[in-house]
This record gives sequence, C-alpha cells and structure tokens, in this order.
Amino acid sequence: MRRERWIAILLIAGAVSIGALAGCGQKAEDKDDEDIMAGAPATTSAPAGDSAAGGAAGAPTLAMGEEVVQSKCVLCHGQSGKGDGPGGAALNPKPRDWTNHAYMGSRTNDQLYEVIYNGKGSMPAWGKSGQLNETQIRSAILKVRTFDPQFKG
Repeated sequence: MRRERWIAILLIAGAVSIGALAGCGQKAEDKDDEDIMAGAPATTSAPAGDSAAGGAAGAPTLAMGEEVVQSKCVLCHGQSGKGDGPGGAALNPKPRDWTNHAYMGSRTNDQLYEVIYNGKGSMPAWGKSGQLNETQIRSAILKVRTFDPQFKG
C-alpha cells in the first residue's frame, strides 16, 4: 500500500510539473478574452510566413494539425479535446474544452491563433517561444475545430 501511494504521489507531481510547462488554462472572465471580443488589436503576433521551430511556412493542413495537437496539446486537453488530459488535471483553471460549442463557436481562428501564439493562463506561448510556426499553429486550429461537433468552418 505504501508503494502504491508513493507512485501515485510521483505521478501527480510529474503531471503538475508537465502541466506547468505545457498546460492550457481558461478563465470564465478573462481580460484577454474581453479585449479580443471587443476587437482590440492583438498584443503580439507572428509575422506572415514565420518559420520558427524549424518548419517552413506553407499552407496549413489537417494532417500537420493532428501532429501538432498530438505532440503539444493532448497532454492537457486530452485525446477527446474535453480538457481532461492527465497534464491538465492539476491545472487551475482547467484546460479549455474544445467540444464546448458555446465557447468555441464564439471564437474566430485569429482569436485562437493569438492564444496559441502568445499563451494564456497556464498555456505556454507556443509561437512566441519559437516552438511552433504560423503554419503549425494554423494547422492545429484546423484540427482543434474538428472537436466541436457543431462547427461549420
């Protein structure tokens, strides 16, 4: 029993550490959301054709989006996109539920881009840090949109 408890503690500590590094947070009322919804200009965005993270700029593809989501997002957002990944378990606020049409349907692709590029809450700034380029981010958005059963792109 003692060994199982120790293993559980290590797993939780690992998830918290990973979540802090790669988590994605949401807040019911978030100033960044309010600014974006009000049409305020983006705080920082990648230049067109940005080739950070070693990838060449090009047309976004769903296949590339699937790769990005698998490598960067599912740890916290989960395989189902409900924000229930193991890395997100210890995060507060919890990762965004991509299947929530009420929220996701209210966001433009450019608004999603800004969050992925600049980070938000526990979510890292994937673009600003150079880990994802513009094409990778826009491809990830294509994939994220597939989690919303009501989205009509």
